[in-house]
Amino acid sequence: MNAKLFTLACGNFTVGVSTFVIAPMLGDIGMDLDAGRAVAGQLIVVYSLAYALGGPLLTALVGHRPPRQVLLVALAVFAVGNGLTSAAVDFPGAVAGRVVAGMGAGVYTANALAVTRRLVAGDRQGRAVAFVVGGLTAAIVLGLPIGAWLGSTTSWRLVLGLLVVAATLPMAGILLLPALDGAPAVALRDRLAPLRDRRVLATLLATWLCLTASWTVYNFIDEVLLPATGGDPGRQFVALLGFGVGAVAGNLLAGRLADRYGPERTIVVVAPLLTVAVMVVPLAAVTMPLALLCVGLWAMLHWMVNVPQQLRLAAAAPDAAPIVLGLHQSTIYLGISTAGLVGALGYSLAGPTGIGYAAFATGLLALCALWWSFRARSDRTLSNDRAPETDGAHYPTGRDEAQGNH
Repeated sequence: MNAKLFTLACGNFTVGVSTFVIAPMLGDIGMDLDAGRAVAGQLIVVYSLAYALGGPLLTALVGHRPPRQVLLVALAVFAVGNGLTSAAVDFPGAVAGRVVAGMGAGVYTANALAVTRRLVAGDRQGRAVAFVVGGLTAAIVLGLPIGAWLGSTTSWRLVLGLLVVAATLPMAGILLLPALDGAPAVALRDRLAPLRDRRVLATLLATWLCLTASWTVYNFIDEVLLPATGGDPGRQFVALLGFGVGAVAGNLLAGRLADRYGPERTIVVVAPLLTVAVMVVPLAAVTMPLALLCVGLWAMLHWMVNVPQQLRLAAAAPDAAPIVLGLHQSTIYLGISTAGLVGALGYSLAGPTGIGYAAFATGLLALCALWWSFRARSDRTLSNDRAPETDGAHYPTGRDEAQGNH
């Protein structure tokens, strides 16, 4: 892939590291800012809400501006947010910084993918999008364990400070992008219009609850892994590396299964297994071998939700595929956000084991929503494995997008 796409992927890598690396450092952050562990977890909640809600809202307001300008400003806002968090002297200051960073991240990711589609010819768009969002995958496999290790051995403030620097590096490359015109303005009400379709709403609800259940465990990953790692940075690095490997394997496996068996059959198997996994991990990951096994399998199942659900959405609303896929992306971050609240409740009531039970209860709700999403479908076949094309433009399948989604 060319340098332009590499630049966009580097921006996604930085955004991904900021998203994932906070959870393993929350214990240290809470102690430094005089906040309890459950309270410190709300830094994930506010960041994800800002990404999920602020990103689409701001994109609707500024999406008509020239893409280079939007990308530069989004990265600058993201960098400022991480800088404010790094320099925070109290918890409210850190919250404000995470809100700013989340809004910048949401705008950057959405517009980076849109620019990618405009830079590459139709028959190569899928590979190009996969490459750009692959920056997020790299953040899971490399950025997460390295950042968490660095935070444990030095300071969480240093990690966020390095993210400020990393956010500025792609800016030079963005300045070299072609001077594309801004996209046609799309009103926020038009972006939300597909939610009036019960099939779309039910599918998004199922995704939201499935990912809420799984992120409930991840948002407290430092506490969940503590019996196995004993707080040792090296052991934590290995466990998180196993998480990243499982995530990549889940992405690849989900695409193959959806191609062969269809997205509905795939999600019917994956969702119940994930519901069991999120309860088992906090209970069983008490030694390093068990932790590596449990975390790897859980991460694989977690990343197998995204692909079939995106394919089902695109097939349920083929005339609005780009919009519903954008809603799906926001749903992912809503799941991360609500998981912080669910996890805090479980942890406050019963410690690390309570996290698993809270996640399991949410997973059961997810299975109910999934059942509704099947019942709500029309006569349209939802097992198509490619998102349709609209107005002659190629929109990547869920598999294309999911290479780096969460």
